[in-house]
Amino acid sequence: MRRLVTFIFLLFSILSFGQLKPGFNTNEAQHTIAMCNSYNFIKQFNSDQTIIPKGYNLSYTSDVLSMDNKFQVYEDGKIGVINYRGSTDSVISWVENCYSAMIPASETITIDGEASEYAFAKDETAAVHAGYGLTIVVLSDVLKAQIKALNSKGIYHIIITGHSQGGALATMTRAYLENLPEGELSSKNVYKTYAYAQPMSGNKEFAIEYDERFSDEGTSYSIINPQDPIPNLPFNYEEETLITKDKIKGWLFGEDEFKPKDLGKDAFIRLFERGIKSYVKNSNTLVNKILGLKFGKIEMPEFVSDINYFPTGHLKEIEPFEYPKIELDVSVLTEEELKDLPQDEDRKWYKQAPKFFQHSPYNYYVAILKKWDRTSFENLELFYLDSDL
Repeated sequence: MRRLVTFIFLLFSILSFGQLKPGFNTNEAQHTIAMCNSYNFIKQFNSDQTIIPKGYNLSYTSDVLSMDNKFQVYEDGKIGVINYRGSTDSVISWVENCYSAMIPASETITIDGEASEYAFAKDETAAVHAGYGLTIVVLSDVLKAQIKALNSKGIYHIIITGHSQGGALATMTRAYLENLPEGELSSKNVYKTYAYAQPMSGNKEFAIEYDERFSDEGTSYSIINPQDPIPNLPFNYEEETLITKDKIKGWLFGEDEFKPKDLGKDAFIRLFERGIKSYVKNSNTLVNKILGLKFGKIEMPEFVSDINYFPTGHLKEIEPFEYPKIELDVSVLTEEELKDLPQDEDRKWYKQAPKFFQHSPYNYYVAILKKWDRTSFENLELFYLDSDL
């Protein structure tokens, strides 16, 4: 009997090895944020060998596609990882971020005469970021080919990850793959998403559906530093705080407290909303024309009259990053340059943290080790990259 129990346990262990399970996994988080640093390490040190976790083999690196996008594919036993690069210094990469008008979550994009149907959600009122949606459509053939390549090796459990713009693309990729027509990819495929410092990628209806289907099931996570401004972009306000007919009714019948300042605040938001909708629509029409120079004629779906983005993914917060004290030689600085610099009680001047210090992918890596793997954190040789300082 004992042998039978042992045999069943070993069989179960073998079958379970290399399979993704619902729930936040600290090892998966550490491994994926390490991979998100691959692009930066290759750029700075000509190698990412010191940051990529042991056991993972790089099987594919895409060409530069769409708007200066790239993705890698890693393999570890029976698990594959798709890792998106974040924004780069190129203008076209930031055009992608700024192409923030919303398009329907299910429609057709035609590029240079070739129509591509897409679906990021089932809800007909869901809408998504035009720039990120366009990129996933452009990448879709290469992406599906790589998933089929993983399947051919017996790999059906796939993590999708990325930092910043790459995190938004990871979320959009998950939504795209889960809404493909039946039979386009293997039904055996199981996906899990770890998005770091991601900007938002869709409206409230998109976020609700995405979270109900994936985040609430423990298979999609958004990891952010609360002092990082990027996860609050492109634009969001709480609709529930605005004035509604029900609120007015409550004031009239004494059911709710009347606050006159709320009327002014609400009027401002609604006026601002009308203005920003017009700005987004007009500016993104111009962006569409600019992209036409790169891709050929682009026919996008008509922009949705919605600018209110909502976050997706089960939220995990890490600690904000403490900027190290770097003393400055003030003899070479002007009074204007000294004005905003921090100074201690000994009247020494220190370097100011760069604007996007809290957004650095390496800082995310260090903070995740600090929170979930103290031993690895204490054994780190680099707590900051010079390029981030």
